[in-house]
Amino acid sequence: MRLLRLALPLPWSFGLFLLVILPCQTIAQEREPADIIKVNTDLVVFDAQVINKKTKQLVSGLTKEDFELTDKGVRQQITYFSRDELPLSIILLLDVSRSVRSIIHDIRDGALNALRRLKPDDQVAVMAFATTSKLAQNFTKDRGLTSRKIEEATATAALGDATLVARALESAAIHMQSAPAPRSRRVIIVITDNIAASAGRIQQDALDQLLETGAVVYGLIVRGPVGKVFNIMSFGQIKGVNKFVDETGGEILGADKKEVDARLGEVIDRLRARYAIGFRPTNITDDDSFRRVEIRIPEVRQGKEKLVVLTKRGYYLRRKQ
Repeated sequence: MRLLRLALPLPWSFGLFLLVILPCQTIAQEREPADIIKVNTDLVVFDAQVINKKTKQLVSGLTKEDFELTDKGVRQQITYFSRDELPLSIILLLDVSRSVRSIIHDIRDGALNALRRLKPDDQVAVMAFATTSKLAQNFTKDRGLTSRKIEEATATAALGDATLVARALESAAIHMQSAPAPRSRRVIIVITDNIAASAGRIQQDALDQLLETGAVVYGLIVRGPVGKVFNIMSFGQIKGVNKFVDETGGEILGADKKEVDARLGEVIDRLRARYAIGFRPTNITDDDSFRRVEIRIPEVRQGKEKLVVLTKRGYYLRRKQ
């Protein structure tokens, strides 16, 4: 079983993402996230974040019994549950389009400073995008090398002027398949001004690819003067990365140009606080359809708080022949 991909196109924007569907063979293996992605059986695992809707604060300390999960409307039994602080496999997807060039040094410096928050086992790849995208550095634990590649990637306008975020996310999702640590939490962090349109086949292809690789997209929105003007002109309706974030269960955070490192550090901290929730589908027919999944916390278990579960919207059941 594996996931299908999802894709979206966007002109001037930057996005990120992360999401998990993992297979496992025995109940014992369900305790080992490292094995879940290696075995082609029916365990489906969703990476989820729980936040307080009002305060946006993370909610910790929940148990398996606090959640309800439905697959195409049918209640399922949760058979795997974990909140392990897994190593991160991160693709930093850097917007280098014309609309962010006035603040590109702030984006660069913020990304460089945020590397200090990573743990030794975390791996980072660097991609830059505008009209086209380019892999600047493959996954590595070498922070010095990563820093040099971030500087190189943000020092050129060779990738064009537009912000085609959907195509960039599709490329990032495809590259995520080569992440060397199978037991890692897979995330695409898009740093962008989010001024990009997305619709149609390109968007869907990108979304399909994201679901295929189980990556979560996080968006860090940083706007320069051009981005602010376009945001006003569009009445705030141009949100290139939002659809990808919503479909993969990520989050969007805003940042002033001088706050990039602090907010990026916050993204990394929030990534480590996600839950892994798995189930074995009662319907195991491989009918090639998208299976919409809902994970929620019933009101009876919420108390006075309004708790929201952020996770991917569903999955495709795929069986290897």
